[in-house]
Amino acid sequence: MALAVAFVTPVAAQPAATADMANKALVLAFWRNVFDAQDWTKAKDYLSEDYIQHNPNVASGLKGFTDYFSKLWPAPKPAGSVAETQFVAVLAEGDLVQLMMRRPRPEPADATKTYDSYWFDLFRVKDGKIVEHWDSALKPVK
Repeated sequence: MALAVAFVTPVAAQPAATADMANKALVLAFWRNVFDAQDWTKAKDYLSEDYIQHNPNVASGLKGFTDYFSKLWPAPKPAGSVAETQFVAVLAEGDLVQLMMRRPRPEPADATKTYDSYWFDLFRVKDGKIVEHWDSALKPVK
């Protein structure tokens, strides 16, 4: 005898799932259009003016973001040359969206080899804009 199991989303949970999906789509569009394309000018489409930045190398606010990344990316990548980041996981719950990516790093003991490290970025979304960001960045060693 076969057993059939049905999974039903409760009606009350459907608006939250829709909001989670919208927040996820916003953060992924931000990543693709700003980071992958290295186009800091598009950040205004995704970040709030009073965006809170927890990366110790970048000032808070849309201005802090654009001041920092305009120095790294003086011009966007040419159309057709943008490689999309391949995420290992994209999680969305409520106003939070987390991106996780694999980054091969050089093996310290053997430069001909690499090992996988995993990095994350966490975003908080409010009213259709990214309002806060956390990542694993550290201050540079001087």
